Amino acid sequence: MKKRGSYMLLRITRSQIVFLMRQKEAVLTFCVLMLLVLANFLDNCQEFRGYDIMALAHTTKMGLLSWNLVGYKADLSMMLIQLYPLLVVCPAGFVLAKERGTQEHVLMITRMGSGTYYFSKLLSAFVVTAVVFVIPFLAEMVLYVITFSAKPMGDLSNWSAYDSGYIDMVRSYMFSDLFIRSPYGYAVVKVLLFGFFSGLMGAFGVAVSALYRVKFRITVFLPTFILLNLSVYAKVIWGEMEKSVAWYNFVMLHEEAAKNMSVFLVFLVVIAVGSMGAIGWASRRDCL
Repeated sequence: MKKRGSYMLLRITRSQIVFLMRQKEAVLTFCVLMLLVLANFLDNCQEFRGYDIMALAHTTKMGLLSWNLVGYKADLSMMLIQLYPLLVVCPAGFVLAKERGTQEHVLMITRMGSGTYYFSKLLSAFVVTAVVFVIPFLAEMVLYVITFSAKPMGDLSNWSAYDSGYIDMVRSYMFSDLFIRSPYGYAVVKVLLFGFFSGLMGAFGVAVSALYRVKFRITVFLPTFILLNLSVYAKVIWGEMEKSVAWYNFVMLHEEAAKNMSVFLVFLVVIAVGSMGAIGWASRRDCL
């Protein structure tokens, strides 16, 4: 029975993933991210036109998700940071609200059971949101390698690789040893971490919306928006801190701030466990 239930959950989740990927919210979010990536790419093409290849910064440091670019020209990367708490909800966050609004969820719970219904929504929201937020930035890396080649190894700060300030900055990166050995391997790992974090935030939005009946869809944004911004304004709320807990300092590439890794890991665990707990409670509440 357990194997049959697991198989059914996986089958329903797969169909939910396909369904969500075709929804206008997921498509529009993907398009917004791709437009930001392309705008940043064109801006860099204009900015570094005529530069000698060896004088350029490493191509991953030109990317929209790189904090190194924020220090050089912040406009588009800061726009992404500002929009992220809203964008991350869009691919899958409204799925429960829409189905409850049409009472479609009653039919689906009757057919597959409340547990399978709710957990398939949670898993599909995680996967779809992660995919939507990973593909544009992996594609961006390929685009820069094709256009600027993989040879540049510099930094937008114009520091030498042997400068003590640059060495200290690199050592402050998350996964700094990986960056030193393989900058592109580091970039892929950080983009995947960004996707994992985004998937978790997307699933969290779905889990919270399972706890109450959503009358106004704008309220689906609020839990994730508030949670992420609490991390950004933690210093204002709780006073000066030695290490940052702002979400973007953990998921962006080439981030140089001192980071409180313990708080970040606890945050991920609490969000994951809390989301599953909320979905479990909702499935028991709506069990027919």
